[in-house]
Amino acid sequence: MITLLFSALFFAVGLLFLAGMLPGMRVDGFWGALKASVVCGILSAVLGKVLFVLLTLVLILPVVLLGPFGLFAVQMLVNAILLALTARLVRAISFDGTKTLLLSAFLLTLGQTLVSVLG
Repeated sequence: MITLLFSALFFAVGLLFLAGMLPGMRVDGFWGALKASVVCGILSAVLGKVLFVLLTLVLILPVVLLGPFGLFAVQMLVNAILLALTARLVRAISFDGTKTLLLSAFLLTLGQTLVSVLG
């Protein structure tokens, strides 16, 4: 339970950091970021693995050819879909366009990868 709480807090801080860096991403304060991180976490728990498997099957050639980079790209697409769904469900977070959404997903996936490798 504590791990989930810290995960939600770190994700919320990551969203706030990205919103400060990316001009096309908006987050309405810490509580909005925390609400978005909880919703995104629930979506990830429910849909994340299914989306990962489906996208891996659809994009099998890039995954095989690129190895770990292909898996990173698939995870980034999963995160982009989850962020888009979260933005639809939570008004506290929004993206101006697909480019900003994909860049946010890329940076979040990079952060997740670094945390999992270092942790």
